[in-house]
Amino acid sequence: MEETNLFTWIPFYKEFSQKLLKFRNDRKPLVNWIYNNLDAYVTHLKVGPNELRLPDIDPFSVMGIINRAITWKKKITLCKHFKNFLNISAPIPLDFSGVPEMNNLQSAFIGYGHDRKEGDIERLWDLFKAAVEDMSIKPKYDALNGQFLIKYNITMGLFWIRPDKYLALDGNNREKLEALGIASFKGSRFIPYDEYENILKQIDAKMKSGEIDCSNYTEFSYGAYLQNDGASKRDLPKEKETIRNNKVNYWMYSPGENAKFWDDNYQEGVMAIGWGKLGNLKDYKDGDAYKEKLRQYYGAGTSHIQDACMLYNFAYDMKPGDIVFAKKGRSLIIGRGVVTSNYIYDENRNEQPNIRKVDWTNCGEWKTDSFQVMKTLTNITLYTDYIDKLNQLVDGSKEMLPEPKESAEQHYWWLVANPKIWSISGMKVGEEQSYMLYNDEGHPRRIFQHFLNAQEGDVVIGYEATPTKQVVGLLTVSKANDGQTVRFKKTEVFPAPVDFSTLKSTSGLENMEYMRNQQGTFFKVTEDEYDIIMDLVRGNNPLPQQKEKEKYSKSDFLKEVYVGEDDYNRLEKLLKRKKNLILQGAPGVGKTFAAKRLAYAIMGEKDDNRVMQVQFHQNYSYEDFVMGYKPNEEGGFELKNGVFYRFCKHAAADTEHNYFFIIDEINRSNLSKVFGELLMLIENDYRDKPIQLAYKDEMFAVPSNLYIIGMMNTADRSLAMIDYALRRRFSFFEMKPGFNSPVFEEEIRKKKDPRLDNLVKALIELNRVIENDDSLGSGFCIGHSYLCNLGDDYNLQNIVEYDIIPMLREYWFDNDEKFNQQVQNLRNALQ
Repeated sequence: MEETNLFTWIPFYKEFSQKLLKFRNDRKPLVNWIYNNLDAYVTHLKVGPNELRLPDIDPFSVMGIINRAITWKKKITLCKHFKNFLNISAPIPLDFSGVPEMNNLQSAFIGYGHDRKEGDIERLWDLFKAAVEDMSIKPKYDALNGQFLIKYNITMGLFWIRPDKYLALDGNNREKLEALGIASFKGSRFIPYDEYENILKQIDAKMKSGEIDCSNYTEFSYGAYLQNDGASKRDLPKEKETIRNNKVNYWMYSPGENAKFWDDNYQEGVMAIGWGKLGNLKDYKDGDAYKEKLRQYYGAGTSHIQDACMLYNFAYDMKPGDIVFAKKGRSLIIGRGVVTSNYIYDENRNEQPNIRKVDWTNCGEWKTDSFQVMKTLTNITLYTDYIDKLNQLVDGSKEMLPEPKESAEQHYWWLVANPKIWSISGMKVGEEQSYMLYNDEGHPRRIFQHFLNAQEGDVVIGYEATPTKQVVGLLTVSKANDGQTVRFKKTEVFPAPVDFSTLKSTSGLENMEYMRNQQGTFFKVTEDEYDIIMDLVRGNNPLPQQKEKEKYSKSDFLKEVYVGEDDYNRLEKLLKRKKNLILQGAPGVGKTFAAKRLAYAIMGEKDDNRVMQVQFHQNYSYEDFVMGYKPNEEGGFELKNGVFYRFCKHAAADTEHNYFFIIDEINRSNLSKVFGELLMLIENDYRDKPIQLAYKDEMFAVPSNLYIIGMMNTADRSLAMIDYALRRRFSFFEMKPGFNSPVFEEEIRKKKDPRLDNLVKALIELNRVIENDDSLGSGFCIGHSYLCNLGDDYNLQNIVEYDIIPMLREYWFDNDEKFNQQVQNLRNALQ
């Protein structure tokens, strides 16, 4: 089968939605950035003279900026803007197939002016958060019933962020659902969740039974679009007129895998494609007919939507006079020509019986500055700027020719390390390793010429063999062979390595030297293969963004965290001395808030790339934390690295900076089980000293520039105590309520609310009673955070009745007299 590449938007949209969540509680930076940077693309969000820009925005309207009826070229440009702003690591989409689009003039999910009611935006954020975090959405979804502008479009927003779970009820899909007898839609209305869920269940059942020729909602949506607009129309954005009506169409064509048929095509003056089992492509009248035969002859397990569309393009849409660019791999143009005939079926051609005659006007090799689409045939007519660049490139414009290298031609290599002998992942950045040209018996290494050809500055992909079987970093040839050895220097570590199974299933790498024969240690990699591998690597190991970080100092900490300067100095010394610190205390004393600010203050800046936060729970395991075997798509198991392992690799690759690993609810799990052998490695005296891990023959160390901060709630009777082996590896600092902190007192004074002043005094007195209670103690005091960030519309009575009093009931569940007395004191304070 020829290569296909559909639905590349999915990983980008998924990460896009996840990154938007950080603006859940503060949208002002997001709104400002949109209007300051996307002015030309958000005219639909410019309301009028009294509201030139929205003061607030919901996440679905943000994603709607991309998902309007605009060209793919504009969508890609917008994706690039959002990628930089949100620091999205996923690649820019190559296609938007199956993505439902909104009307250009009605692309928002909120009303303007008086049409926007209080709570509209919050309800949309609530639903968005629940969907992104894979929680139940029913109550939050149904809460939108009757809200202005919310009808079928809310299902489109859900599909953008979770196409694996929700289907968009756009016009194309509604028409298809009615044709299938699944649902009936009359007018524009809001679909209650129970009705929506029933539709999804019916689709799932029909897909499972094979009644619908697709396996997921994305394929269903794309198929509905093709069915409604005609399978012949192409895998391209909608325009006012279809592409086939243009005078000249432009096509990107792949003459077989790795262009193996190019020489024959050029000599014969044709372009040709396979799928010979289908016979004459003109015997089929639409995409459904192609799909039926494709499933019969080439496998029933896939939908073949894209293949059907491509075959229709070749047989019906292409016409004499169209321009064709031939490509090899993902970045090489090898020819340009003019189509001179209609479709021809030649049964005497065994491998490629479907042809069109072409006058190949240009033949050569031209390296492009971007990857090409991976399909056999793609209509690129709408991408006029791209076509201009290709024409300039083939015609010899100096502007488009690859820039000459300053030195000799760059070479790329694949180096295999046996982790039982030496580990690439165990090397520090800048560390060198020599490699013998001859084995212990004096015989030259396999493909000996490669070692002789390696030159200083060549790029080397570092791969660890069994049991690791991952690409783990980059190296460079630091010294060419001297007759005995070659030296390599590590230049980058990949905290998220790429599994060999991923590489093996990636199109474009099947002919890589190492894939063909894995006997040996040093293999050549072509530039195209290197680009493909690095494209996979950068998906989870993006290059650091060179953005100026917001400064954060000790004084900033003291303004935000209600502790004194002496306590801050003590915290900093404890953490730097022991490298492991636990903040313990009653609920509401701001342990989590303080932990992150302590990290910022020690770093001197707010850099969330160097802070990782997790929350332990009863089921948290060593496999989640360090590494373990996880099920894979093939039904087997793969060794996967845990969150702490990966973060340690990040820190080890950047020894000039400090990193902080924050663990919330640290005593909610079996800590000895979670840490395993790392229980020894986190100790200060054992930092940077590697030991062998339990799951594989790898020497691993916890770097000395990584600090661990845990938080422990002392008021939860259900939690087990930390065992002594782990306890001695941490320093413990008790955080107390900050009601008497000068900073807190100043915040309270600013409110100028006598009831608030009285409540603070009552809480201070309540904490004195709790401290003196033999069954409780200071670890059960009421924290100050209940009265922090009150805003302008706070309700003290709600805080007392629904936050504090239920906790007191737990404290004195067997002492009604004391409970009632303290509750009355709090209520009296609000009189």
